[in-house]
Amino acid sequence: MTEPTVVISLDLELSWGSFDLSFDEDLLKMARWTHDVGAPNLLNHLTRNGLSATWALVGAMMRPSLPEVSGLPEVDYPHFSRPWFNYVPKEGDESAHPEWFGARLVEMIRSAKPEQEIGFHSFSHVLFGWPGMTRERAIAEYDYCAQTAREFGIPATCFVFPRNSVAYLAELRDAGFKCFRDVDELPLRFASHKLTSIEMIWEDLAGRPPRMVEPSFKEGMVSIPGSLMIRCAAGWRKYIPDASRLRRLRKGLERVRQRGGVFHVWFHPENLYPEWPRLENVVARFFEELGALVRNGDLRCFTMGQLASEFQSKLAVKQSCNRSPEDAHSRYVDCATPLREADPHPAIVASTPIETLHANWPGASSRTSPPLTEGKAD
Repeated sequence: MTEPTVVISLDLELSWGSFDLSFDEDLLKMARWTHDVGAPNLLNHLTRNGLSATWALVGAMMRPSLPEVSGLPEVDYPHFSRPWFNYVPKEGDESAHPEWFGARLVEMIRSAKPEQEIGFHSFSHVLFGWPGMTRERAIAEYDYCAQTAREFGIPATCFVFPRNSVAYLAELRDAGFKCFRDVDELPLRFASHKLTSIEMIWEDLAGRPPRMVEPSFKEGMVSIPGSLMIRCAAGWRKYIPDASRLRRLRKGLERVRQRGGVFHVWFHPENLYPEWPRLENVVARFFEELGALVRNGDLRCFTMGQLASEFQSKLAVKQSCNRSPEDAHSRYVDCATPLREADPHPAIVASTPIETLHANWPGASSRTSPPLTEGKAD
C-alpha cells in the first residue's frame, strides 16, 4: 500500500468546459472570473500552504489565441450539432477573450513555488467516451497536446479526460503520456448515471468518508482513480452545507493518515464562482489543514506525476526481484532493502521559458495503433 498521500488535481477549462451544454453570458462571466480571480486565488492558497497540485489544462486554452485547428477531424455528438469550434473566437487574443485563452495563467502556474505540475485536459475538451467521438479525433487531440507540451517545454505526462469519460487509452499511451486520472472509486456505482449521482449527493450531504485509492497499471500507463470531487455550489448543490463538504475532506485526511493509500481530491477552479466565496473558503481551510499535516510529516502531498513516477519505480524493483536466476547477474537489486528514491520529489515542470509558439500543428495521425480500448464514462 502507498504511504499516506494526498493528490490534488484541478481541471482548468474556462469556457471550454461546458459550452456544448449551455452557451450564454453567464458562462462567459464565470470563465472571465476564473481567469482573473478564481485560478490566481486558488494558486495562492496552494503556494502559501506549501502544496503542489496537478493543473490539468485544456490545451487550446493554454495559448494566447486559437491556433490552426484544421488538422482536427470533426466530432458528431447527438447533443451538439454545431462544429466544435463554432463559439470560439477566431480573431483576438487573451486580452480580448480571457474567457477562452489563458497563456498568462500558464506562466503564473509555471513560475509558482513550490512547483506545480501542468497536465492536459485534452486539447479542446471533446468527450472521448461519448457517441460521436472518433478514434481519429482522439489521436489528433493527443498529438495536439503533445505538440503544445513541446512548445511550452513541459513534459506530456498527465492526462485528465473531460467529464471523466475515459477512452482510447492505447492511443494516449502511444502519444507519450505516462498517467491519467481514472474514474472515482465509489462505495456504490449503479448502471444508471442518475442513480449514481443521487448516491454521490447523499455522500456529500451526510459527510461520509471518501474512499482511499491506489495507483495501478492500465494499458501501459499509471491509472490514478479519484477519491472525491468537490462540487460547485450552483443549482441543487448549493444546499450541500459547507460544514458537510469540509467534514468529508477532514474525514479523508484522517482516513489516509490512519490507513495509508491515496486521497485524491479533484475539482474545477470554475467551481469557486457560484455563491463565491463559499467554496473558496472550504477549499482554503482544507489546504491549511493539509499543509499543516504535510509540515508535521503526517502525510505527503504529491502531484499525479510524482505518484506515477514512484509507482513505476517500485514496480520496476518488484519485477527485477522476480527475475529468473539466469538474469539476476545482469542487474543487482537488493530486494530486502526498501526502495529509496534518488529524488523523492522529482521535478514537476520544466523551468525553461516559454518559446515562441509555432503554427506547425499536427494533423490526424495515420500511425497504426492497438485496437480501441473501451473506457468507462462517469
